[in-house]
This record gives sequence, C-alpha cells and structure tokens, in this order.
Amino acid sequence: MSAPTTAPHPDDVAVTPGALLDRVRAARAAADAAEVELLSLAVEWAHAHPVLPGQEAWSVAGGPEVSGPAGDGGEVECAELAGIPPVRWDAPAAFAAANQMTTEAGQALIRDALVLRHRMPKTWARTLAGHVTAWRARRIAQAVLGHDNDVATYVDDHVAPVAGSIGIVRLDRVVDEAMLRLHAEERELAQLAALDARYVRLDERTLNHTGIAELVVRGDWKDLHDVDATISRIATVLGTEGQPGHGESLDVRRSMAVGVLADPAAADALLNGHQTTRPARPGTRTVLHLHLTDTALWGLDPVGRNQTAARPELEQVIRSWCGRTDTHLTVQPVIDLADHTHVEQYEIPGRLRDQVALREPQCVFPWCTRPAAACDCDHITPHATGGATCTHNLAPLCRRHHRLKTHARWRYRPLDPVIDPGVHLWSDPHGRQYLRGPTGTTEVANPPG
Repeated sequence: MSAPTTAPHPDDVAVTPGALLDRVRAARAAADAAEVELLSLAVEWAHAHPVLPGQEAWSVAGGPEVSGPAGDGGEVECAELAGIPPVRWDAPAAFAAANQMTTEAGQALIRDALVLRHRMPKTWARTLAGHVTAWRARRIAQAVLGHDNDVATYVDDHVAPVAGSIGIVRLDRVVDEAMLRLHAEERELAQLAALDARYVRLDERTLNHTGIAELVVRGDWKDLHDVDATISRIATVLGTEGQPGHGESLDVRRSMAVGVLADPAAADALLNGHQTTRPARPGTRTVLHLHLTDTALWGLDPVGRNQTAARPELEQVIRSWCGRTDTHLTVQPVIDLADHTHVEQYEIPGRLRDQVALREPQCVFPWCTRPAAACDCDHITPHATGGATCTHNLAPLCRRHHRLKTHARWRYRPLDPVIDPGVHLWSDPHGRQYLRGPTGTTEVANPPG
C-alpha cells in the first residue's frame, strides 16, 4: 500500500523564469483592461452630466478656466470639443479626484474618451474589444482634435485596423494625408503659418539643480545669423585672459554670451574694449525667496529654494547669482511662516498673500499642482459669514477650483491650522473626502477627528 502524497507548500515550489513572465503578462493584461474600463467610465460620467439650458459647459482642458454661459444647447465654441456632446463645467472635478489625478488631466481623459466614442467608432470598438491599449487609443483621439468630422472619419477608417501598433510618425502621416485630400487649401495655409511662426521661449522644465535651463528661438534667418555672429564675437572676448570665460569651452562661453547680451550696455562695452558705468539690466527683477532651516544658519544645509521657479537650488548656485556684478541685490524683510497674521478687512495685504503662498506653494485642491502665485487667495470660511482675514483662514485656490468651492458644493476646512498648517479636508458633492497636505492627496473613508 503506497503512502499518501501531500501537496507541496507554495514556498517550496521553484519559481521559473517562464512562470514569472506569465505573471508579468497577466498583470499587464489586467492593467490594460483597467485603463480601458476607465475610458468607458469616463464616457458614462460625461453622459450622466449633460449641459441643460442655462447651465455652463466645460471648456477645453488646459484652456480657459471656464466657458461663458451655455446657449440653448449648451454648446461651447471650442475646436477641440467639436463633435462631442457638451459636459457640465463642474463634472470633471469629482471624476478626476476619484481617479487620483488633477482636474485638467481628468477633463482631458473624458474628452479623449468622448472623441473615441462619438467621432471614431471603429477605433473605439477595437479598444473595447481589447485590441488597442487605452494610451494608444487616446493618442489617436488627440491626433484629430480640432479637425473636422470628415478628417476624424478618414483617420478612423485608415487607422482602426492597425490601431494596436501604429506609431506617432505614421499616425501624423495619416492625419496629414486626410487634410491634403479633404482640406488641401486649409492645410497649405496652416503649413505656411507654422513656417512663419516666430517665438523665443524659456523652457522652465529644463531648469536643473545647477541653475541651467534652455532657451529656444525661432525667427528670421538673417536676424538669427546676426545674433549668432555677435554671440561668437562675445564668446571670443570672454575667452581672453582676465575674462570670466577664460579656460571654458567655446559652447560654455557662447552660453555666457547670451547673458551678456541681456545687458546691451555691457555687451557694447565688452565688444569695444572699454567699461561702462551704466546700471546692469535696469529692466530685470528676479525675486528669490530663500527658505532657511536651523542647520542652514550654521552652514550645514546646502539646499535653498528658488520660489520664482518653485524648485530647490544648491546654496552655491544662489551664492553665485548674488555675487554677480551684473545683478542688483535687494534684501527683503524675512517672512516668518509660523507668524499668525490677522487684519480687520476683506482685502488681503500683499505680505499676507506672500506668507500663504510660501506656506502652501500650490493650489490646495486635491491633486492640483498649479503654483500658488497663479491662484486666488481664498477665505476658507467666507468673510461674509464671519471668516477672518488671517493666516489660518486663507489658502491658495486656482480659479477653477475656487469656482467649484463657491458654486458646485465642494467644501474644505483646515484640519488643525496650528499643529498641521497646510493640511485640509475636502468633501466633494457626492460625499467623498480627500485629505490634502504638503505631501500630497489621500482619499479618506471617514473624516479624522
């Protein structure tokens, strides 16, 4: 009689690379299916919040904060939203918060889902069937934003069969072909306008911890050629003995030359071999707020904060900026973030606004990242109902979320303005609650305390 066999303990089973890869594939399939489900839920949420007569419709994500009053059909004059049903202006906020994203990102998700559902039915059907991932489907939807329905139909017909693998270059070519076939004159005018577009853009996203960033220029060739030649001349002078660029590479000296050009008098003096007594860069004013800790006062903390760019900076970089001969340095009074300031008026003084913005550098709505400098300074308890104009009753809210609080039954309160400053408990119109603090946003089942 044979002895009974026992099943091996799960910890004793050898894990093979093939088994691990099977689990990876299963996890990826589940994640892709969940993202498609979110697209479907976005469509359902939008359909559940139509614009009724007299109500406001949403505007384009990333565009103006809100549209004007809706007309009889609630239509919004916005090219990116053409061809899809209008949605009530306050609808995206709750959807986005439940999905742990900013209101703008949630609105963009709803917009893309509606474009697929209403303008690209073939791609939408393949997405629901699991043949196209949500991110690829959204990229296809975004490719036809602002284009007429005939272009969307053309792209849908040609892209749907290969939507699961099409790349961005091929997708752009299909859109270009659709425009050339259906709107040749309009496409030609758009291309000419794009070729003639001129700009100078400082890309703040490229700013790193050493204070280096990128400036992009597009302009007339002759103008750019002359500027390039002048930069080369200044770079040559900067490389001579006794100049700040001596010993640096040509590329570094050319970048330094751009800074010299910011002060025409200094550039003229450098190119002509003489000094100028004119003030450097008279029209330039940069405000730097340096947050200091106890250890920083002893020279033990190497990091400060550039409030203008909303990012940390190395202490040595701040020292180099303050020590430059082409910079006027003005020391402003220290703002103590722990100081409780109170005024007997509705209007908020500038110093109090600065204190609130330094304490809470972003909009305090769940998952919002808009800088406080671009926000309203909101009375948490309205001034008309007894709310004080003081540090503990003020918080930065961007205009969109300020309107949600005022008109759409969103509510928030500070958890404990003394012990936990900057921590707020939000409630949406559907009873969900979110805790927003300096470290981010957390959805809570029950309000603390």
